[in-house]
This record gives sequence, structure tokens and C-alpha cells, in this order.
Amino acid sequence: MFCSPFPGNLEGSFLLPKFLIFLWLWVNIKLMEIDLTKLNQSQKQAVLHDQGPTILIAGAGTGKTTVITQRIAYLIAQKKAKPEEILAVTFTEKAANEMAERVDKLLPLGYSDLWIHTFHGFCEKILKDYALEIGLSNDFKLLDPTAAWMLVRENLEKFALDYYAPLGNPTRFIHALLSHFSRLKDEVVYPAEYLKYAEDFHLDSDQAGDREEVEMEISRVREVANAYHIYQQLLLESNALDFGDLINYTLELFKKRPKVINKFRAQFKYILVDEFQDTNWAQYELIKVLASPKNNLMVVGDDDQAIYKFRGAAVSNILNFKKDYKNPTEIFLNDNYRSGQKILDVAYNFIQQNDPDRLEYQYKKKKTPLNKKLESHIQDPGSLDVLSFIDKNSEIDGVLSKIVELKKKNKETQWSDFAILVRANDQAQGFVSMMRKKGIPHQFMASRGLYAQDIVQDIIAYLKLLDNYHESTAFFRILSLPISGLNIETIINLNHLATKKSWSLYYTAKNYQAHISILPVDQKKIARLVSDIDKHTALSKEQAVSQVIYTWLEDSSYLNMLTIEQNQYNSDQLHFLNQFFKKIRNWEEESIADSSVHKFLENLEMEIQSGEMGALQFDAESGPDVVKVMTVHGAKGLEFKYVFITNLVHLRFPSVERRDPIEIPEKLIKEELPKGDAHLQEERRLFYVAMTRAKAKVYLTWAKNYGGASSKKPSRFIDEIKIAGQEIMSSVKEPDRIDAKKVKPNYPVPKVFSFSQLKAYQSCPWQYFYTFIAKIPTKGSPQFSFGKTMHSTFQKFYQQIIRNSEMGQGDLFSKNKKIKTVSEKELLEFYEASWIDDWYESQEQKKKYHQDGLRILKDYYKKYLPTGQAGQNNFPVPLFLEKGFTIKIGNYSLRGVFDRVDADSSGWEIIDYKTGQVKDKLTFEDKKQLLIYQIAAQEIFKQSVKNLTFFYLTNNTPVSFVGSEKEIAKTKEWIKETIENIVSHDFTATPGHVCNNCDFHSICPYAKLSS
Repeated sequence: MFCSPFPGNLEGSFLLPKFLIFLWLWVNIKLMEIDLTKLNQSQKQAVLHDQGPTILIAGAGTGKTTVITQRIAYLIAQKKAKPEEILAVTFTEKAANEMAERVDKLLPLGYSDLWIHTFHGFCEKILKDYALEIGLSNDFKLLDPTAAWMLVRENLEKFALDYYAPLGNPTRFIHALLSHFSRLKDEVVYPAEYLKYAEDFHLDSDQAGDREEVEMEISRVREVANAYHIYQQLLLESNALDFGDLINYTLELFKKRPKVINKFRAQFKYILVDEFQDTNWAQYELIKVLASPKNNLMVVGDDDQAIYKFRGAAVSNILNFKKDYKNPTEIFLNDNYRSGQKILDVAYNFIQQNDPDRLEYQYKKKKTPLNKKLESHIQDPGSLDVLSFIDKNSEIDGVLSKIVELKKKNKETQWSDFAILVRANDQAQGFVSMMRKKGIPHQFMASRGLYAQDIVQDIIAYLKLLDNYHESTAFFRILSLPISGLNIETIINLNHLATKKSWSLYYTAKNYQAHISILPVDQKKIARLVSDIDKHTALSKEQAVSQVIYTWLEDSSYLNMLTIEQNQYNSDQLHFLNQFFKKIRNWEEESIADSSVHKFLENLEMEIQSGEMGALQFDAESGPDVVKVMTVHGAKGLEFKYVFITNLVHLRFPSVERRDPIEIPEKLIKEELPKGDAHLQEERRLFYVAMTRAKAKVYLTWAKNYGGASSKKPSRFIDEIKIAGQEIMSSVKEPDRIDAKKVKPNYPVPKVFSFSQLKAYQSCPWQYFYTFIAKIPTKGSPQFSFGKTMHSTFQKFYQQIIRNSEMGQGDLFSKNKKIKTVSEKELLEFYEASWIDDWYESQEQKKKYHQDGLRILKDYYKKYLPTGQAGQNNFPVPLFLEKGFTIKIGNYSLRGVFDRVDADSSGWEIIDYKTGQVKDKLTFEDKKQLLIYQIAAQEIFKQSVKNLTFFYLTNNTPVSFVGSEKEIAKTKEWIKETIENIVSHDFTATPGHVCNNCDFHSICPYAKLSS
């Protein structure tokens, strides 16, 4: 990347020859140009559109994401908006991350924070800063549906239910209640409005019908309305919000606080909404309020791909956009770059059966009619075949045989070119089992099921054993693990003895000697296992569950087993372990009072009672070369050469409509409902999405017998697509076993880097591989827990200072701002609220760290004692806290976050807190992190830097410097060289003294530990 020859801003530029100045300007103009030559005319129109409301109808495979990301990059490059002045919202973290990554690649220069978020992520960010404006705590907890279920379950008696009093297990009822509350929030119905409706309903019903029936209905409505009110009170008392609250409270904030909404209206010059057809009424209302009055809003979507009604999505939003915004710009993307024309034609003819509740139909009488017939830019026209089978097993065998046949025909075809799509998760199991049996590389992309994975089941079993030695089922699982190394005969003999004596397996393992004979080698293994159990049981009484788990994984050589050979199974198990560890760490942060093994198991049991099986995350696009098995919902946004849509029988696809157990009264529904059969229309759209995932070939499969008394009829969709004839597979053999080479895991390197990544790589490339590529969880440390506590404390403290600063007084710089006093008591309260209780080696060590923290904060506060002016003190008002940025070094992106930036007329002081020992003299290695910050300040924010400061909290000592041009150049070269080594997959270990402090020395085959 071309570097500015000017220090800071353009100060001192008069010293340079004029031609150098012109050269610098010309190069920067060229760097900021965005290449639009590969876009078609409609795509280019969308990217270049300037002002006013716009609806972009983007059919399947028409390059929707390309248009959105090119538009963001174009607006930034043309200086129409800064990165932080563009808001882009979408529906999944994956989509938001992909969008941010694509924008990053398009922008040749660095940038500050991009506002690319999910709706919930955007609202959470707003409320974390402004919740106090509407009487909420900024430090709220966000409850997922499982946590919300547990909150209701623990407080069920407070709901005083009568009509809905659960008989027996309340699990399903609580889900029904929470689903009802969630739908109410989708419609922005607050408890007060529901209670008023209940009262009005009572008054309106005085003269109506059967008195007993009416009274019962009045009682039911009041009970539900009151339950909603109680639920919201429980959330407030628990300092918690659910996902619906994020949207509704942000909407309330924007409507009630002009100062806040005006700030964000002024900030966001452009707003883009992706997957607009999936918005609910509340989300659309939020966008309308934020975009007003300029309405510089672009919504992107396709009503034919609206498939999330069960989540509250209102397809009426996209259908009514023209009613809400008069004369919007309308852009239609019809050029398809994915599927063959035959596939597109069949899909188009099929989806028209949803008329008149389609945008295309509604546009027929408009001045600019909408033609949603997609035109393929793929030479192969593609094809669709219907395959019918005798029974379920024949369908499974037939599909897999066809996959093997196609793979053999074309050597260039990969396993990842195939997708098997199912309507529901339980329909996938037969395919998964047979592929495992036949050696076909595969991956089931389920969204749930973390708790059912092997490594997670093993961990849970071991924790149960530590919590209760009599858990013989759990101990049997541990005895059977490869890491135990026991002969199967030994396990059988121990189990038989336990049954015979009515002993627990644990007791048997300690007392078998007088009753059965066991091989000496197995005796040693049993003794070690029992010893580990005793050791870890003692540990579980003192330490958090994550520490206990990590200790067992190390002591048992379980981690070593997963890392010694790089294969797909081990990679998957590490992936699941990482997800499970994150979940445990999050739970520990919320359970400061008790994060023990016993408490965790109690919590886990309640989760499982609620029906929760653990969320799973997969990356279908960058994963290994395997056949993907997934639901149609999970396939949205993906593409495959060959797509098999299976189980196409009556009552499976289209599925049976499941109405809400507790329906919202019609008077409270704000969205406009479709005229036709809403459920059937949704299922058609889902089938349309399934067909348009395919590039070359679609196979529609069904069987006459899936078990049960009666034979099945083919899905009505098979008739509706009007394919001439179908192939009847009367006799199908199991597919041949595939002698495929072991599938090696695909380890993609990060797309964006950070200083901590580069530092880890410099320490040891193999350590980097373990941490950032294989993503093996690491245990914490006292230093890490304390450091994070102090960082969080200072962030909260200075956030309060910013909130207390008087608006409109002084200039932009800290020294002229007047602020209200923030007391020492408040500072110490922030400390207690931020305290991380885990990973200390003993209670004594924890107590010492805690006392050190109190001393540090009291000493820090004394430095800024009140000046004597009423309500004033000397604390600076930061310009930024936790401000993100991305710098470009060559073709690579490096992301960082300023802890704190103070500013005055002489420039920026960038401050980074350190809890280690003060360094009187800083080496280049010490300076690297802050030198990166200096690069960001000068090249992205165009600000001069007066100081780079490490603030050592131990004795409140700042150590400051400013990087020289030579140091800046050297830092850039180090970044570029290190990233190039990572990208080339050079993870050669560099063992030595670093091994002693490495988290992975117990599993690393290259470790060299010094005594």
C-alpha cells in the first residue's frame, strides 16, 4: 500500500517537491477507485444510486451480496460517506461477517469501524451505550431462548396460571408461552397494550353469547396478558433482555429521545437492509424511524425467497414498500450466474402459483412492471429429474448410489459439489448413517446437537462422575474411551462384577482385586484413572468447571489424542470442543456466585429439559471436501452443482401447518396478512429456494413407504413443477463402499489478522496453528483474568465520564470539556461488577489480586481529585473508547482496537492499559502494538499523534513515545512478512524457551521444556 509521505496530517508538506505531492494525490485517487466493469447494468445502477428510497429486487443467484458490498465500498471510495456513516443490516452473523470481509477486500485503504450488523447486533450496540436514557441498565444480560425458558421455569409459580396451568411436565407449555411473547414483540405489542386489550375485550363481551364461554375466554386473555407483564418484570428484575427486547427497546429509545435518534439520523447517511423479505414488523418500523426524514434507504430482497414466517418474518413488508415510500427507485436483478436455464424456468413457473400474493403480480398494473423470470448466464441448461423408490432405505441407497456414480463419471467433481436437502433434521439421519457405513465423506450441517457430539458427551460423562461417583453409566463411557486404553474384556469383567455385587462401577474399580483377575497392564491403567478421578473431584470443589475440564483433557491425554493426527474427525471434535468451551465460559461469566461442576450440571439438565441440545455452527463454504447434508432453511444462500431434494411426500414437504399454541388476537396484529394459504405459500417459497441452490442438476426423490400402516403419496409439488415423467427405481442396491482417502481437514487461514495473532506467530508458528487455526481452547491465567477485569473497569468508568460530560460545551478536545464528578465509590463499583473470578491458583492468590486492584484504582483516582469547582474533576473525557479500525498492509488487513484515545489541539494520545511490570526502556518488540495504532491514527483518521502511551496500572505510571518513520516502515514490513508466512501455511515449530509458557506444551510433539 502506498504510504503518505506526510507525518500526521499534511503539516510540513511545503518541504516536499510539488511533483511528489501531485504523485501522492494521484496514487491515492487511483487506490480509491472501485472497479465496476464486472457488474451488469442493473447491478451498476444499484451501486451508483445516490439519494432517496430504493427497493432492489434480487432474484436467486443474481449477485445480491456483490451489489451491496460494492455499493458500500463505492460510497466510501467516492467520499460520499465515511465507513461509520453507512449502516448495513442483515439477519445472521455469518452474512454480516461475509459482507464485512467482502467490503474489506474492495477497500484498498484502511478504515475505521464498519457498521455492518445483524438487527440484534445493531440494537445491542445502541442499547449498551444509551439504555440509561429509557431507564434500563447498560450492563444488561442478553438471554437466548433457552435462558428465557429457564427464567420462566424457575419462577413459574409467580405466573399464577389457571387456564394454562400445565399438567405434568411444563416444558412444552413454557415454550408456547415464550413463543407467544416473542410474536407479540415482533408486532411491537407491549404488556400495557395487551392488558388494555384484555380489559377492552372484557367490556366488549358483556352482551355476547354463551356467558360461561365468554367468561372463560375473558379469563384466558387476561391470564396471558398478565403472564406477559410478569415475564417482562422478571426480565427487568434480572437485568436481562431477550432478543425481542433489543428491537423494541431500541425503537422506544428512538421514539422517546429526540437527542439520540437525531444523533444517529445525522450519522447514517446511507442505510442498507439485506434480506428485507425476512424482516418482521418491529424491525421494519425501526428502520423507518431511523431512515426518516431523508429516507436514504435501500432495501434488498426477494419475496419469492421469504422462508422465515416461523420466526415472525412479515413478507408484507417487501410487498408494501411502495405504499410506505412514494415513488421509490426500483431496480430489478434478473441475470442469474448460478443455475442452468431449465432449472430457472421450472422454478419460475412453479412459484407463480403463489399469485396474487407476489410482488411480480402486484406490479403488473404499474408503470414499470416487474418480470421475475431469471435469465441464466450459464451455458449448461441444467436438468431436473424425479426419482421414486419403493421404500425409505431404497431412497437412501438410490441417492447415494447416484452421487457415487456422478463422482466416478467426472474426475473433476468433488464431494462438496453434492448437497442432500431435507425438510426437517430427523429426515437426515438415514443418509448420514449409510454414508458413514459406506465411507462416503460427509458432514451433517445441523443447527442443533452440540450436546450429542462425542467429545461433549465424554466431557459431560466425566463431570457427572466427579459430581456423583455412583453414576455408573458415565463411568462406563469413560472406561470405554480410547484414552483409557483398557482391554474390552477388562471392561466387561468390571461391569459384570458391579452388577453381581450391586456396586457402582467406581467402587468396583477401587475394590475388584479380591474378586476378579485383571491383566497387570490394565491394573495400572485403572489405578491411574481412579487417581485422576480423585484428583479432579478435589479440584471441582475449588475451581470453576472450565478449569476442571481443561485439567482432565490434559491429564488424560485427550487433547493429545485429538492433535497427534490431523484428520477430519479430530478437526470436527476440536471444533465442537471450542464451541462447548465458549458456552461454558459465557455461562461462568454470568454465574459469578457459583461456577462449580455441580451448578453447571444442574444448569445443563435444565437446558436439556427445555429441549435444548446445543447450537452448532458450521461453515458450509470453506469446510472440507465432503457431501453436505442439511435442511433447506440451512441451505439458503449456498450453491451446489448437484442438489438432491429428498422425502418429497405428502405431509412432509409441504409440511403440516403448525399453528401457534397461543395465537395473537387479530386486533393486535399489525402486519398485513396474505389473501391465500399462508403456510402453503411459505412451503412453496422454501421449495423454490431448494431448487435454485443447484447449478447443474436437481434430483427430486420420494418413496412409497417410510414405515407406518399406509403408503405415501408424492408431494403435490412434484405435480406442480410439471416435469414430464419420472424415473421409477424399483430395485436399488446399497452403494459400493468408497475407498476414499482420509479426508484431510480444510484449515482456512483467517481473512483478517490482529496484533495478537502476529505476536503468537512470532512466538512460535505451531502455537499460532493450535490457537488460531485448529482453535484448541486454552486455559486461562490469573494475569489474563486480572488484566481483563481492569480493562473492563476502566472502560465502564470512562464511559460514565463521557455520559456525564455536558453536551454542547467546550470544543472537541478533552481539556475544555466540563464534566460532572464521578465518585471513587462508582469506580470501585465498576471494579466489583467487572471482576472475573476464575483461573486463580488459590483463594489466597485471588484475594491478593483483588486487593491489588483496589489499591491501583484508589491511587489512580487520587491523581484526578476534584479541582474544587462544584461538580467537577480532572478526569479527561476520551475522544474514543474501544474504537475499532482496519489498516491495509499490501493486500492484507489488520484489525485493531484502541483502548482509549485522548485528544487536544496538539494531537492524539493513544493509551493502552498494561497490568504487568513497568518497563523503563521500550524495545522495538515492546512498541509494535502501539506503532500499529500510530499507523491507524495517521493513515485512517488522518490525525497527528503526540503520544503513544503504555499506562502501567501497577503503579499508575505512563510510559510514552512516538514512533519514528523508520519504526513505522519496519512495523509495516514485519506485518506483511508475518502474514505472508501464515497465508503460505508455514507453521514450522520453533521450540525453545517459549515452550515453558506455552498453553500447549503438554500436547505439542515439538515441545522442549527446560527445567
